[in-house]
Amino acid sequence: MMKGLFNKVKNRSSRRRFVVSTIRKDEGRFETAVFEVNYFYLPRRWFLPARWKNPDLVVETKTVDEAWEMHYHLTARLAKEYPARIFQEFCR
Repeated sequence: MMKGLFNKVKNRSSRRRFVVSTIRKDEGRFETAVFEVNYFYLPRRWFLPARWKNPDLVVETKTVDEAWEMHYHLTARLAKEYPARIFQEFCR
């Protein structure tokens, strides 16, 4: 069984880069996280040790299907739309 999903995304309009990662937190709980990264796909301010622990956006889901759907939905939107708009929409 798959334990996680990982995609690199480059936004077409802003040319910013992101990593979208989905993991299983525990039984019945999944987490999709988005990190803004630099040219080498390392988190911005990579020298801070806790950077991978503080994503720019976190979305929790309850089933595998929801988690995968959310992962691909965020990946597709981050490639085309302005990232700030997406983050604002999910933070409400």
